Amino acid sequence: MIDPVPLYPSTIPLAFFIWGPALVMLLFWLVGFWASRQGVARMLESDWKGFTVSDVEKLFSAYGDDRRSRYRHRVLPADAAFALTYAIVGAVIVAGVSMRGYPWWVATLCGGGWLFGGLCDVVENFGVARLLDKYPKVEPGDVAFASGFTRLKLVLFTLGVIGALVAAYLVFKPLAV
Repeated sequence: MIDPVPLYPSTIPLAFFIWGPALVMLLFWLVGFWASRQGVARMLESDWKGFTVSDVEKLFSAYGDDRRSRYRHRVLPADAAFALTYAIVGAVIVAGVSMRGYPWWVATLCGGGWLFGGLCDVVENFGVARLLDKYPKVEPGDVAFASGFTRLKLVLFTLGVIGALVAAYLVFKPLAV
């Protein structure tokens, strides 16, 4: 019998570093598709520059009561589930890379973007839900809170995509040798 490679524990299989990120990207597309089917353009959640009180008021008034309700009760829970999923994938990437002998800081650079980005996404969803619940009264502090977490989430999600690619390279590199 051939001895297994010591840096490849069976706790987190190598296949995870392919299907984990593939699942995240599939869910990213599906949540966007679900939002468009509900008639809710997720303008606030994808604004890299952040959004203002006037942006929120204009968008929510354009939605009307029905689409605001669908946004609050259908789209935000789906987005929160997606956020928790990619946070978990990020945590497993951190654990998997560190189990393969890399230092914690390298593992955190690989999976930390999705781990912390997913947590920021959940907080952002609570902020947007608060805006929806309080509408038509939109307070600048609530908008600044949700907008700040939106921008942070977008940066961390992008870093998470890059980190997942680096993690796949690092864990498959010893097999190429």
